[in-house]
Amino acid sequence: MPYTAVQFPGLGGYAAGALQQLAGTEIRVSELLRDIDRAAREYGVAPVSAPLTDPDGPEIEDLARTPTRLHLASLASGLAIHACLVAHGRPGDILIGHSTGELTALAAAGCLSAYDAARVLCEREIALAEGDFGGGLTALRIGARRAEQLCGAVGGWSLQPSLFNAPRQTVVSGNADELPLLEKAARALGIQATRLLVVYPHHNPVLAEAARQVAKTTASYRLGEPHIRVYSPLLGRPVRAADDVRRVIDRHLTDPVDYVGAIRELHAFRDVGTFLEAGPRPLLTQCAAECLPPDVGLVGPPPGTTDGRKIVDALLEGRPVRVPPPITPIAGDRPAALEPPLDEETGIAHEPPAVTVAITSSSLPEAESLPEADELLADLRRTFADALGYPEEVFTDDAHLEADLGIASVKKTELLVGLLDRYDLPTPPAELRMRDYNTLPKLAGLMLLLAEGADGASGER
Repeated sequence: MPYTAVQFPGLGGYAAGALQQLAGTEIRVSELLRDIDRAAREYGVAPVSAPLTDPDGPEIEDLARTPTRLHLASLASGLAIHACLVAHGRPGDILIGHSTGELTALAAAGCLSAYDAARVLCEREIALAEGDFGGGLTALRIGARRAEQLCGAVGGWSLQPSLFNAPRQTVVSGNADELPLLEKAARALGIQATRLLVVYPHHNPVLAEAARQVAKTTASYRLGEPHIRVYSPLLGRPVRAADDVRRVIDRHLTDPVDYVGAIRELHAFRDVGTFLEAGPRPLLTQCAAECLPPDVGLVGPPPGTTDGRKIVDALLEGRPVRVPPPITPIAGDRPAALEPPLDEETGIAHEPPAVTVAITSSSLPEAESLPEADELLADLRRTFADALGYPEEVFTDDAHLEADLGIASVKKTELLVGLLDRYDLPTPPAELRMRDYNTLPKLAGLMLLLAEGADGASGER
């Protein structure tokens, strides 16, 4: 019988009020929150139980201003949801985490306590803050090989593909000077580039000194072998003993995360047929849909809710969720980079022959006129609902696209790019923070502003 794997997201595993119902009814959830809050207090960080039990708590963008607190909140969310699965006799056969979600998986497997996992996260943020490590992460809508080529073409010392999330989603880390150059080059080539909610170049050797400091300050922590099997994307193999746990802690700041390789390994060679996501939003579920055959069961948080009780019920029920497929470029879209095809026998990528296409104005679809605000908002609602398989009514005016509806920032950007093409609107300036446009009315307002700018520019000419 196929096994079940439980997945733990990293930084994005937070939603305001996600644990309100669970904390009020599940003793183990309350205990976990107390342990993590205790660690937070010892490091001068505000408790995470407050935003996790308050539906009106800060949005993820606001909580990200205190990275330690956001990491702790993601840890608490994953552990709380998994604790409820355990209480119902469904702990999963294998645990797997993404980025800092690996620490969540290790704690859920009993390799270290929730309190110590929280302390690891606090120690790493101290080490990062004390060093000169400014930078970040940018998600590119291309595969790993092309991302590596792009980093090489841009040059510099810090740029490196660091998280391999899907066949056509690679996250590059880099310092504050070089990452903007990568983003500029990507956009010039028609490659979607989305800056993520972090201020350090995670999973990059430039953080070696911070990693050494974390290893030193956590050396006395009590570690053990897992009580539930754990597969580490960072190590590229199962975690079998305390020494493996130590390797994950010591190397999680500097080593890349091959999520694609890990879940494909679990499915193809370790007989995993179902993947459950223990988090408030279906982040890994969306990535897994691009990596695995369609017959694999992908069970994640249902659309339109971040209520922990409803999420646990959905995971226990085990009904696969509908996840949005990758958006396929069509004629007239901004150019999208595709990976060269693989030879089925050798597995080696071969570059396709060069093809020259003559593009004239008559060969491109005519752009539509931008409608008035109310009609534009209705169009956005239909577009997002159709693309994501959600009912239109979940897209209320105040629904946060990421925190409430679980729409990854990369997916939101893909949909926006299609809308900009449809109405022949200019690309937003690079300095614009797309994560601030987190509801449909805000996206509609952005499109209207871009239209005004384009009209003004036309008038000047």
